[in-house]
Amino acid sequence: MKKLIQLLSLGSALVLGFANVNIVKADVVETKSVEQQNMLQYSQEDYDLIKQKQVEKGVTPEKAEELINKLKNGEVLDADILSPEQAVKKVKEVNGELVTITYFFPDGSASQTQFTDPSVKVGELKSGKTKGYISPNSISGGSCSTVTYTTSCTNRLISYQLATYGFSFYADYTLVRYDYDSIQWAGNWNIWTAGGTYTNPSMRIIRSKETSSAKAEARLSATLNLANGGGSISRSLSLIVGGDSATDSWNAYY
Repeated sequence: MKKLIQLLSLGSALVLGFANVNIVKADVVETKSVEQQNMLQYSQEDYDLIKQKQVEKGVTPEKAEELINKLKNGEVLDADILSPEQAVKKVKEVNGELVTITYFFPDGSASQTQFTDPSVKVGELKSGKTKGYISPNSISGGSCSTVTYTTSCTNRLISYQLATYGFSFYADYTLVRYDYDSIQWAGNWNIWTAGGTYTNPSMRIIRSKETSSAKAEARLSATLNLANGGGSISRSLSLIVGGDSATDSWNAYY
């Protein structure tokens, strides 16, 4: 009996000893599983916003409603997954220096880019023909100034807006006639999604100065988790600077 009491006392001491230990659960950073991604749903507010933005791009209210029904059926809109080169129709409008290009896709959805034109004239060839116009798809705002053969642009907006999400960022870059062009800064980025989420955003300068074989590039990337079971896709928006010009590139890769 004495031995049993001793064992019980030892057991109680061990229990009390463990009870006083602070057990800390490690924080785990979880990546959403496919099942979790499929649970993402559009709200009525999301549907209203998507419809409004599509109508603003020139889609008829009737067609916009069809697109909403497509989303409700778990499908993805063409504008969100196809490149501008795959558009079946392109509409260009000029209002002063503002140029708007709208791309219409097979299912009737639309994406849109805006830029100012002409932006900057870098110089003139001896023949009198102009050379080095910036032709920036989705590049606008900010300011540019030219001194002799150097054009400096600051706080320029690079933006591409689709049906249910969009990317944008700002950048400073310099165009130099007879020399290599460069990107000094890129940041103040923004990514929006309707219904879904995004992960792994990355804003970086891939190449700060143009070379003989490659142009300067700044790139905003992210993985998009689309709502209603649309899955995950990687997309990126690049600013490409070189050859005395600046343009954007919408990429189906990170």
